[in-house]
Amino acid sequence: MTAGPRKSRGTLSSLTSLRLAMIAMIMALPFLLPSLSVVQHVDNELTAFRAAGAPRPATGDFVFVAIDKKSLADIGTWPWPREVHAELIDRLVAAGARDIFLDIDFSTPSRPESDARLARALEDAGGGVILPMFRQQFGARSEDPLTLTAPIPLFADNAWTALVDVSLDEDGLMRSFPVTDMVDGVPTQSAPAVLAGYSDARTQRLAIDFSIRPETVPTYSVSDVLSGSVAGDALSGKSVVVGAYATELKDLFAVPVYGILSGPMLHVLATETLVQDRLLKPLQIEPIVLLLAALIITYMLTFSRVSFGVPLAASAAMVAIGEAAAFLLYKNEAIVFHTATLWAVLAFGLLMLMAEKIGIKGWLAELAIRENRDIRRVLKRVINDSVDPVIVLDQKFNLLDASHTTTDLLGLYEPVARGTNLSGFVPAVLMETVLALEAKHVAEPDKAHSEPLSFSMPGRSGRRHLKAVITISPFESGGGQGLSSVGTYVTCISLRDVTARRLYETKLEEMSRVDDLTGLLTRRGLVDAMAKVGTGFSVFVIDLHRFSHLNETLGREKGDGVLKAVAARLRRHAGIDGLSARLAGDTLCLATPGVEDEAGLSESAERLLALFDTPFGVDGIKIELNARVGACSGSLDLGDPGQWIGAAELALIEAKRVGGSGWRAYDPSSALRRARSRLLEAEMRGALEQGHFFLLYQPQVALKSGQLVGAEALLRWQHPTLGMISPAEFIGIAETNGFICDLGQFMFKDACKAATSWPSHVSVAVNISPVQFLRGDLLADLRAALAVSGLAPHRLHVEITESMFLEKSEELFEKLNALRDLGVTIALDDFGTGYSSLSYISSLPLDKLKIDQSFIRDMVSDPAAQTIVQSITTLAHGLGLTLVCEGVENALQCEMLTALRCEEGQGYFFGRPQPARQILALSAAHSLLSGGDAISAGGLAQAG
Repeated sequence: MTAGPRKSRGTLSSLTSLRLAMIAMIMALPFLLPSLSVVQHVDNELTAFRAAGAPRPATGDFVFVAIDKKSLADIGTWPWPREVHAELIDRLVAAGARDIFLDIDFSTPSRPESDARLARALEDAGGGVILPMFRQQFGARSEDPLTLTAPIPLFADNAWTALVDVSLDEDGLMRSFPVTDMVDGVPTQSAPAVLAGYSDARTQRLAIDFSIRPETVPTYSVSDVLSGSVAGDALSGKSVVVGAYATELKDLFAVPVYGILSGPMLHVLATETLVQDRLLKPLQIEPIVLLLAALIITYMLTFSRVSFGVPLAASAAMVAIGEAAAFLLYKNEAIVFHTATLWAVLAFGLLMLMAEKIGIKGWLAELAIRENRDIRRVLKRVINDSVDPVIVLDQKFNLLDASHTTTDLLGLYEPVARGTNLSGFVPAVLMETVLALEAKHVAEPDKAHSEPLSFSMPGRSGRRHLKAVITISPFESGGGQGLSSVGTYVTCISLRDVTARRLYETKLEEMSRVDDLTGLLTRRGLVDAMAKVGTGFSVFVIDLHRFSHLNETLGREKGDGVLKAVAARLRRHAGIDGLSARLAGDTLCLATPGVEDEAGLSESAERLLALFDTPFGVDGIKIELNARVGACSGSLDLGDPGQWIGAAELALIEAKRVGGSGWRAYDPSSALRRARSRLLEAEMRGALEQGHFFLLYQPQVALKSGQLVGAEALLRWQHPTLGMISPAEFIGIAETNGFICDLGQFMFKDACKAATSWPSHVSVAVNISPVQFLRGDLLADLRAALAVSGLAPHRLHVEITESMFLEKSEELFEKLNALRDLGVTIALDDFGTGYSSLSYISSLPLDKLKIDQSFIRDMVSDPAAQTIVQSITTLAHGLGLTLVCEGVENALQCEMLTALRCEEGQGYFFGRPQPARQILALSAAHSLLSGGDAISAGGLAQAG
């Protein structure tokens, strides 16, 4: 009588335990599911579906100029000569393009004249061109370090560099882009961040909004731009991305929604994402999923007897509403709602309810029986059909099962029969490893043990290289009752033939270390060879002067012959202990063991240059070559061997500035200067936003009356750690990267605001950079500064330099006339030191000439300087211009200039650069001193 109730209580206890286990599982799912690849895949597909269903157009402010099949066919070669890129830049600048991003690798030099043409185009663009730099591996192994590839210094010095690194998700699709990353310790922006003006250094990566349609991005062929077929207003004021579109160039990436897109188009979409403020923000899903799990558990415990149709209908409604909400959040707020976890938990909850309805214990038992039967069939099929052989053994290492492919891989003549011992059909090294792993298992029998093994063995068509993974696992009979006939553990061996892969890796390893043409080491091979020796080296990087010209004259085949002849001579010079390498093109390298002092380095460099005193014989032709050499004593204090080569290359840049042959040693200070310049460039924008830039004002005085008539605004930068930065250092950087336009806006606003507090007869003068004049919206900046401050236009003097008139274009004169119409005063600064020409001075709408201080400084002791000042004075008065003399430092200079009838003076004699409030005090002091009468300039200087 008691057996029945006891059995019922046991069944009830089992059902309760199982229900508690399922409740614990559903509460754990919100934390387990998001990390599963299948859930992530579903979320990615749903996000792509929402993006496709909510299309939005591009702004049209970013134009894609494509290197397409038409462009390749019209130009007829790839890579294109650098002159083509230079002409494209010139045409885009002429069309009024705002920023130009060339998504093209310029990390290696070309013909010198081609490189010079492109560098000139970059310089003429005023720093408005962005060039890519990226990191890549130069070896076949995944653990090889990333190497930064950047434009050569000739181009980088005249352009803005930005990262274009590409990172793919695990499914091979590109969904995000870098914003800011560290390069050599300096925060560096990506190309989309630079184009969009996005400068949040805390953000490293952002997702691309693929709801922005690529077909709405204005796209033109490079060929059409070069031919002038594209209308000018199509490019004016737009940022332009130039890059590969043709499939032959292979710059293609797999993406959601659209399948395949070109790299440049992805940069445009990333930029549009930033500009349209479509920064995708993931919604925190965990609280919502936990709430859903709690609702499911509450329903199951409280309303489980209700018809199953009710929760099924409620679930369908929840899915519909949830997906509609996710779609609207994505479309309107750029919020990504990952719903896959939510619906997986909901499905599991329905499964639990269904199990309650049909009798959970019997259902699970039947399911387990079917699953075990299916698993046995699946495992049998997998083992038999596996391309990589699988061998299963019992405790005595007798064969239980093996793949059909085992016979061919092990070079056997017939299949191995079940029950055959492992030692009878595998190599001895594999059997030894299995026995060693068995010893580990005996020591820890409750754990699974695994061991990889690589070995080789003779094959029917040569030696085979194999990889094996051996696993010994504990094994019990079903239900844990007693031991199986198989034993207490089973052994599984999986094999893989890696012969082809090993040969390929060996070939790649050899190719990465030896140059095919010359037989010298490559850069990678040289670095590895020096690192293997483990001592210091003296490194000499050699450039063959005008080698590209020789290639053009004699042809590429003869040029290759010359390179081989030079390489042979360099190899003989290196001897047994030295190393010789070809770094790139016509750049070679010699490394000799030992760190030499200055005298030894000089002697070695001269001996190396002496190799080129004797002509090289190629096919009966005697060819004379000059070389330039960059030298570096590479010790461990300087870093690794790769840094030694880099230091020698920096020295080579200096050596190239000498004519003919010559050499230079590495100067650490030059590397520090470059690093400092990169740091200043990276911090410049933030310094302006944080108020580290400020203005000082130097007085300008009427020489005849001594009256204060104006002050020149001078820009200063107080760096929080480096101290005061000289304008001579940061102005050049700002002009190169185009930031000078932002600094100019700041100067106009602050100078006009300061001048409003001065007396009405005191003006303020502001210098205008040529880059700011040509690239910025100068008139709009001036109008805004005058409007905000309320300063009368005639009290603002703008100072331009003669370098603006190298190219006398109609646009230049139109801007000057527009400045005159605005009512501001125009002064020509530093007259006599630049490109002075009477033919253009007479035609310019000028009001003032400023004589450079170099003439004023010497005029007391140098009659020639006096004559020049007198001539310029006569010229200015003849043209009706006011003359301003800079650099007045003493009373004698002041008296001489007054005698020559110069109107105004500026210099330390009248006052050093000072804050705006001191200019106001100086004007008040002058009023007190003059008492209504004229006062000498010397008296004003004493007052200041």
